[in-house]
Amino acid sequence: MFGARQGSGFLLSERLVLTARHLLGEDETTTVAVPGGRPRIACRTLWVGDADADDAALLLADEFLVTPGSTLFETVRFGRIDSITALLECHSLGFPRVQRYDGQKLSMEQFRGTIKPGSGILRGEYVIEGTGTPPAALEDGGSPWAGMSGAPVFSGGFLIGMVAKDAAGWQHSRLNAVPLERLLDTTGFAEIYRVHIGEPPQCTTLRQVPDNSPQFEDRYRAYVAEAFGELTIFGLDFSRSEHAQWPLDSAYLSLELVPGHGESEVGAAPERGRVETSLRGQRRVLLRGTAGSGKTTLVQWLAVNAARDSFSEQLSHFGGRVPVVLPLRTLVRGAALPTPAEFLSAAGHPLSPPEGWMDGVLTEGRGLLLVDGVDEMPEVDRARTKDWLLKLLTAYPHTAVVVTTRPTAVDDGWLSRKDFAEFQLLPMNQRDVTSFVRRWHTAARSITPKVSGRNELDSYEQQLLSALPRKQDLARLATNPLMCAMICALHRDRRGFLPESRMTLYGAALTMLLVRRDAERAVRAPEGLSLSEEAQQKILQEIAYWMIRNEIAEAEQRDVVDLIARLLPAMPRVTAPNNAARVFRFLLHRSGLLRAPTTQTMDFIHRTFLDYLGARAAIEAQDINLVAAHAHEPQWEDIVRMAVGHARDGERAALLTKLVELGDAAAEKSHDISARIHLLAAASLEHATSLDPGVRREVERRAAALIPPQNGEEAARLSQAGPLVLDLLPGPEGLSEQEASGVVRTAQLIGGEHALQVLREYAEHPAISVRAMLASAWSSFDTTNFAELVLARLVTTDLSIWVYSAEQLAALHLAGVVPHVTFHGDLSPEGIASAARAVGAEGITISDNSQLRNLGTFAERPTSLTNLTLDSCHEVTDYSGVAGLGLKRLSLYGVYVSLSALGSLTDLPALELTMLGDSAEPGMLTLPGDLPVLPSLTQLHLDLLIDGDTDARRLRERFPNLRRLLLYLESNDVVTVDLSDLAWVPYVEVTITNGPVHLKGAQLASVRHRHPPAKDPS
Repeated sequence: MFGARQGSGFLLSERLVLTARHLLGEDETTTVAVPGGRPRIACRTLWVGDADADDAALLLADEFLVTPGSTLFETVRFGRIDSITALLECHSLGFPRVQRYDGQKLSMEQFRGTIKPGSGILRGEYVIEGTGTPPAALEDGGSPWAGMSGAPVFSGGFLIGMVAKDAAGWQHSRLNAVPLERLLDTTGFAEIYRVHIGEPPQCTTLRQVPDNSPQFEDRYRAYVAEAFGELTIFGLDFSRSEHAQWPLDSAYLSLELVPGHGESEVGAAPERGRVETSLRGQRRVLLRGTAGSGKTTLVQWLAVNAARDSFSEQLSHFGGRVPVVLPLRTLVRGAALPTPAEFLSAAGHPLSPPEGWMDGVLTEGRGLLLVDGVDEMPEVDRARTKDWLLKLLTAYPHTAVVVTTRPTAVDDGWLSRKDFAEFQLLPMNQRDVTSFVRRWHTAARSITPKVSGRNELDSYEQQLLSALPRKQDLARLATNPLMCAMICALHRDRRGFLPESRMTLYGAALTMLLVRRDAERAVRAPEGLSLSEEAQQKILQEIAYWMIRNEIAEAEQRDVVDLIARLLPAMPRVTAPNNAARVFRFLLHRSGLLRAPTTQTMDFIHRTFLDYLGARAAIEAQDINLVAAHAHEPQWEDIVRMAVGHARDGERAALLTKLVELGDAAAEKSHDISARIHLLAAASLEHATSLDPGVRREVERRAAALIPPQNGEEAARLSQAGPLVLDLLPGPEGLSEQEASGVVRTAQLIGGEHALQVLREYAEHPAISVRAMLASAWSSFDTTNFAELVLARLVTTDLSIWVYSAEQLAALHLAGVVPHVTFHGDLSPEGIASAARAVGAEGITISDNSQLRNLGTFAERPTSLTNLTLDSCHEVTDYSGVAGLGLKRLSLYGVYVSLSALGSLTDLPALELTMLGDSAEPGMLTLPGDLPVLPSLTQLHLDLLIDGDTDARRLRERFPNLRRLLLYLESNDVVTVDLSDLAWVPYVEVTITNGPVHLKGAQLASVRHRHPPAKDPS
């Protein structure tokens, strides 16, 4: 603020300012400016404190200092100190002289220190002793802290004082402050505050105990980084327990996401992207993914990087936050979900935080809540979980949250009230699988001491990488990290044998975990008893089935021990019922299938094994009707499919017949439920080794009625039936555009060599939406195979092929002629130029590329380019290469560049220029003074932020041959834009995108408003 001298202040509202009294002059006009807000605004004084005691004042600005309704303003929390115990970790924000730069420009300083109430108690002041070395006195002898007067003083989230002066005699190491509690007791201050804020000021007494929060937070971050820094994987050397752990840093694989529920609208290419790209700027996320898709791994990765503050720039909005992993399977055991103070203990973390620490973290907006596994809760508990989350975010609105769930466990938009963005983890593509296999074997080699063992792993790695693309059944299984890890483990364990089906894979994995690891280590009854594989599976499957029936993913250990005790009388060769606790400990410690999240609970290491074993128990109990009755429930889908695989011929026929009947009966009430049951029956056929032909026909007939799919949701649901669907998908003849898109999407989701044969039939489809979806499927398949089989046949007229990776960049030439290509991400500029020449591209778009610095690479050799678009390529500063490209259209979206940087465009004979987004500068219509004349420009498209009245008179001077002008205007203030001088432009279109913009001479243009038009300010 500026009065008799420059000082600082604090915004209590959009117009009300708290500052120091001694800054106000007798005759001078007091003005206030807010960084990032309005320029200086005049203020009038509403209240001043006592001249001898309360060096404070309240000012009211003549205009809003920031945008009205700003979310910056919450009710101020005032604090008081009621003893002389030092209050640690206080800070103040202001504009002292010592921080000035470049000719006395103001800059903010954050002064940190400890309040020593006893030092100023007789003067009625707070004394703040700074941390670190104090600044030196200024050359003119003045205080380096001049300008800090009026700055607010905070302890945590509480405003407790206001800087008044630099304490004399302390070499600028202390500041004195006015206690805010004194002002709150002043009638005038309290009344003015109430009138302008809408409620009386409230004051909280702060704890007068040493604040150990910083030290605890350092300990907690270190704990999270270590506790979540490893993953348990299958099939490494189990001779030492630590060999089953894989460092997260080497294990983490950034998978792809798509917005929403995973199904794009028919005709639209899915907006897929890696985790870092998709979650950029997203503060609240609901992440869906199938079992084993990597949800929990992603949660661990987010937690570790937040703890280390090591996120890349793309996820910098998560940086510095305190991560809290909240596994819902653990939290739901309580009668009520935990309060913030109970988070760590409820989640089983051993550290005890200082009182109020978690509340402070969330209040200050520094928390990152990682809520894992909504699907692992009973359905009846999901409503209260949602209510718990909504209330948390109402109380702590600046908290970042990531919630994970299986795809169908909750409805679309489940948390949309709190602005959650929804994403779904996509299946791993061939590149992901290849990368995972290599990482797995690298980790295995790192803990294999013998050279011969490492050489064997080299051989296994190459065998597996060669076999996966050829063995379609196996490749289809390798679509998520869990399945990839088991395939790698079993391939090694069986010295090159590869299971052919999912049921075989699970069965082999169980054998390896239950028997092989202890047998290979020659471990003899470490728990005092020995259980055969058959006995272990019998007890485990009964535990699993009991948990499934009771809809729990995590159970109390005492309940499981009671269950085992009831099973043991029928298993006399195992042990006596009174040894049930020992049997449980054996299974927990030796089976490799159970774990103890807390000392009181247990669960299965993955839901997949729970479903597999529970399904076997259901079949053995002859509970066919019970299994079928739950077929419409998403959490029972895998159980039903595996039950078909476990069943004998007669049981299998009875179960599938029951599914057909239930699906038929459900059709009267719900088409979706009917379709889900019929498709589930069809999906289960892959596990039906033998089946009555009549039953198979009935199942396939119901599935055929659902084909072709009519939209993306139906395609996603249909794809769950697996490769069987590919044999039922029709060719493009006779299909509508919507149906054809649904078929393409279904084949993409199923994947595999057979799917490629289906997709290539659609490569010449007349509908651009079908061909766009087909092109977008490239990342789901082997790069080279897709380019040769599909892209080479694809009609690319009016279509852009998207290139996301170096592999696709290298394979693009296989597609033949491609008129337009979009290159997304940090691809090599040289590679982009070479690929564009190879396919004869006439138009290219380069987006989100930080490697591109200039356009010289494209001008080195002749190209076919006529149209070039740069989107969010922030590092481009040199446009001199444009002149040599012969462009007709140049579009710049979100590019940090001034128009004056485009002087090379003067050499072009004709050009259409589009500039949108970050290129907009306030008052652009006045144009920079160094802007060259651009006679080649025939079309100009500008997106402008207007900060004051302006006109368009200079456009004719700089763009004399302009024929088409498209203006997108917005403003934060009431402004007038004069278009009267645009009569010389044949076509002018103006769109008001935001703010109170008034147009003069609007009759000369086609005008559109995206909100109600502004009133004439005159």
